[in-house]
Amino acid sequence: MADPNLPGQPQQGQPPAYGQPDPAYGQPQPQPGYAAQQTTVVAAPQPMMMTTVITKTQPSSHLGLAIFSMLCCFLPTGIVAVVFAAMVDGAWQNGEEDKAHNYSKNAKCWSIASIVLGVVSIVLVIVIVVVYFVVIVASVVSAVDDAWDWNLGATTTVP
Repeated sequence: MADPNLPGQPQQGQPPAYGQPDPAYGQPQPQPGYAAQQTTVVAAPQPMMMTTVITKTQPSSHLGLAIFSMLCCFLPTGIVAVVFAAMVDGAWQNGEEDKAHNYSKNAKCWSIASIVLGVVSIVLVIVIVVVYFVVIVASVVSAVDDAWDWNLGATTTVP
């Protein structure tokens, strides 16, 4: 048994020293005027509930790409891309997720097709213009050269 006169040991009737828990801490205290009651709490383990949360994200409408491809590249296929891009949000809000994903893919494909066709068209126009001017310049130079020779021939011959 512990000697009550040793330092660090709580004395009978005295509160516990600093840093030592009160032995009555966490125990139910009787209310004044009532007898102490014994209570028993039985805690049964609860089954684990696993909840899977599936978050679905709205597909991109690619509207910016569609508008760019319509205005800057190739108008006919760009219009189709804009129409598909505009239908994505409506299908998603109506709960038609498959249609929304399908419209998104179509908008992207039509936008890419519009950009490719626009680039090919621009390259083709540049080639045609260069060839046209090369041919025109060659024919003009040839015509000027022939005219120059004709004028020189007319002025140099004196009868």
